[in-house]
Amino acid sequence: MSVSKKIAVGVVLFFVIVGFLLVYKVLPRRNSPITPPEAATREASSEEPAVSPPLERDTAAFRIGIVTANTSQSYEELLGAREVMRLYGDAENGGMVRHVTYPENFMAEMETTVARITGLADDPLMKVIVVNQGVPGTAEAIRKVKERRPDILCLVGEAHEDAGTIASVADLVVFSDFISRGYLIPRSAKELGAGTLVHISFPRHMIDEPMSRRRAIMEQACRDLEIGFAFENAPDPMGEMGIDGARRFIEETFPSWIEKYGRDTAFFCTNDAHTEPLLRQIAEHGGYFVEADVPSPLLGYPGAFGIDIDIQEENRDWAAILKDVEDAVVKAGAGGRMGTWAYSLAFCHSAGLVEFGRLVASGQAEITDKDALLACYGKFSPGAAWNENYYTDARTGRQIKNCLLVYQDTYVFGKGYLGATAARIPTDYFKISAETGGHASGSEFHIGIATGNITQGADDLLGAREMIRLYGNADDGGMIRHVIYPDNFMDEIDATIKLISELADDPFMKVIVVNQAIPGTTEGFRRVKEKRPDIVCLAGETHENTDEIASAADLVVNADFISRGYLIPYLAQKLGAKTFVHVSFPRHMSYETMNRRRAIMERACGDLGIAFANEEAPDPTGEVGVGGARRFILEKFPSWIEKYGKDTAFFCTNDAHTEPILQMVAANGCFFIEADLPSPFMGYPGAFEVEVQEGQGDWQGILKKSSPL
Repeated sequence: MSVSKKIAVGVVLFFVIVGFLLVYKVLPRRNSPITPPEAATREASSEEPAVSPPLERDTAAFRIGIVTANTSQSYEELLGAREVMRLYGDAENGGMVRHVTYPENFMAEMETTVARITGLADDPLMKVIVVNQGVPGTAEAIRKVKERRPDILCLVGEAHEDAGTIASVADLVVFSDFISRGYLIPRSAKELGAGTLVHISFPRHMIDEPMSRRRAIMEQACRDLEIGFAFENAPDPMGEMGIDGARRFIEETFPSWIEKYGRDTAFFCTNDAHTEPLLRQIAEHGGYFVEADVPSPLLGYPGAFGIDIDIQEENRDWAAILKDVEDAVVKAGAGGRMGTWAYSLAFCHSAGLVEFGRLVASGQAEITDKDALLACYGKFSPGAAWNENYYTDARTGRQIKNCLLVYQDTYVFGKGYLGATAARIPTDYFKISAETGGHASGSEFHIGIATGNITQGADDLLGAREMIRLYGNADDGGMIRHVIYPDNFMDEIDATIKLISELADDPFMKVIVVNQAIPGTTEGFRRVKEKRPDIVCLAGETHENTDEIASAADLVVNADFISRGYLIPYLAQKLGAKTFVHVSFPRHMSYETMNRRRAIMERACGDLGIAFANEEAPDPTGEVGVGGARRFILEKFPSWIEKYGKDTAFFCTNDAHTEPILQMVAANGCFFIEADLPSPFMGYPGAFEVEVQEGQGDWQGILKKSSPL
């Protein structure tokens, strides 16, 4: 090829290559990485700064809502929210993250908290809601979110509510490992030289299950470690004194605590607002501080020691923050007496849970992927680890697998890491409960049973006891939770409603059975369904109108009052009775089932050619009580025999009347076909002194013992 041809080919190739590069540069590429706005700005010419245009309103494929505190008590969870907004954009400007704060005085404004959380579900693009911390009202809000939008993923960090309750409605709950820390904080205090651990809190926190349980574990750990344990009350920053007043209290009271307990005392507080003055006083007067309630080098230390940290610029550089704090603490002469975790857990709950929610919502991770969740926490600050055990409810022994516990070793300023990992704690500490210190190896769910007491009829009570024998008491780790409605239930309907509805407060409750379903059961079931629509409500032998209770219950079962309205008079006639006497009182006759049965009995007697009569007896739930109602039957019966004759069959609608009627029928040679709720145990053992205690579930045996009588 000549030189001229070579030049020509070279020129053509040059333009082809340049053209290809230009086209490649201009055309969109499916697999090209998205350049972050910050990088695009840095690459732009310094003469004409490039400003990224605002994102369109609905640019994000989905949205994540995050609920945090404001700056008043702890700003670290707020900083976490700001960090993910910086990364993924504010939803108001077309980004992914929509941020709201719960009220500063959240205890007095629980309805506002519920409204703000549930309001996030109004956004049609909302796919994830993260609540940190899960203040009271969170569980109720999540319930409402799930009712409206079951597709929304609900994640909670550091809940204040009962772990089982909030885990029953949320998709995932992550706590700082309050169980392990209940042991590790006293142990670390002892290693540092403390002879006593003083726990500082207030009643509101002590009704929070995680906090009260941790306190119980701390107390047990102190006994095991042979150091003293004491509790001191401090003002609730949510109360009348406010945050400033609560801090002043710590400042003014601390010297008396040192005088009382000595300088070799470790102090622990459950509230962020107390932490700063507590640190300052320990540095001045002595004592130890292992770590805060939600540990972080930013919690309390900057304010206590005048550390100038630009948290807006450095909130992700935890190593640098830790070094600045350590220098200040050591300089103040408190080195080796104070500790923390090396990063902010509150920050991680906010940022890490949003990041994890983003992965799950976009299909890049499963909600059960603990490793992915830990990686999301580690993206914002290193050092987190999961406790090797799932959270275990101490009352039931049940593992709650969507409730995770995260921890890190304590870092003591001037001494480094203590190295006391959660894996080393005695396993029995996972079983200590806040209420009793006991534990059980329980069931996957609970069944609530509400019955009467033994005063009117023992059969339904014995049925509940048999279920407890078979499946165990819920308080001891079994399945059955049994409650007894009032003897005088007509005067205490509100108490019955409360008793039934409160069964739904048990997070493991799945079924509620009421037998007999006395007045108040329908309303009780309605309230259960409002709180927990997943609970199955079953009614036996209802006293209320059938259609009314059926509107609230999932199932109602009655003895066949329609057929029995005919069959009982039919059998009486077959046995030779000439008259049928129905014994009752106005309250029972106001019940649709009993009144209808009486009407059928009267019609059946007419068809069968025997007389029908009504007699009224006192209501055992009224003024005379059960004893008075029974005495009435014994005293009145001779006049009934004189009036109707011995060829009379008697039927009563109330269990308390059955025993004395049986006694009088046997003594006078009349007829008794069957009880209102028929059973060989109903009335017969008491009337004829039949000993059946050992065979109370052996109905054939009871029948055989009663037959010769």
